[in-house]
Amino acid sequence: MPISLDKVESTAPGLVSLAKTAKISLEKRNLFGTRAKVALVMDYSGSMSREYSSGRVQNLTERILALATQLDDDGAIDFFVFDSTAAHLGEVPLDNYTGAVNRLTEGRRMGTTDYAGAFRTVRDHFGFAPPKLVQQAGGEKKGLFGRKKKVEGAVDVALPDGLRPASEPVFAIFLTDGAPNSKPQAVQALIEVSTAPIFWKFLSIGAESFDFLQKLDDLEQRVIDNADYKPIGSIDALSDEALIDALLDEYAEYVTEAKRLGLLA
Repeated sequence: MPISLDKVESTAPGLVSLAKTAKISLEKRNLFGTRAKVALVMDYSGSMSREYSSGRVQNLTERILALATQLDDDGAIDFFVFDSTAAHLGEVPLDNYTGAVNRLTEGRRMGTTDYAGAFRTVRDHFGFAPPKLVQQAGGEKKGLFGRKKKVEGAVDVALPDGLRPASEPVFAIFLTDGAPNSKPQAVQALIEVSTAPIFWKFLSIGAESFDFLQKLDDLEQRVIDNADYKPIGSIDALSDEALIDALLDEYAEYVTEAKRLGLLA
């Protein structure tokens, strides 16, 4: 169940207005009262340096935390970064969120842009099983659920044997300002993690939208459409209402389909 607005106000009064906005947006989609673990997955490549030093990443983190209060009752979000590798750096808690991004990233060097590592690190952190890889003899790839469109170099996947539905999904908000180290590896990794109950909300910053993130949004080899892409330009450009609406777009449809497939109880 969500954290009450009274508790948000007493613990983190600076977040209560956005928490109210999140509650309204969830109610509009019949999602209020549903649960999810919320994770923030942040590009920590060198080109993002100004976003961190300016405090814009901290600001976004606080806005995501406010949304999380209405989706989960543990009062924290999981904070991941990806650069030349990917890592879970800890939690941003409701009762100590000020300056959390600087604390968690202290001593870490910025690097390149490892999408694939980020996808798998989030899956593994939450304890979801890896998929079965499906490859036909002779190198021909077998499509899932009648899908025929293939991605060059990608291997199809199937749900793990003995999969038990999860009680709640992970809502992973993934922010980047550039393309990955390896596009084929990123494609394959997103296909693989589609067997885990994780919904990926891709956000890009910068003047132009990313064709590659749209490609990930549209991949047809996944067992489920597990991602949505929104170019946001600047982290601070959107109002609270517009940001929450962008984050929640397609999430309800994902939850419905994940339940139908047995990924969620």
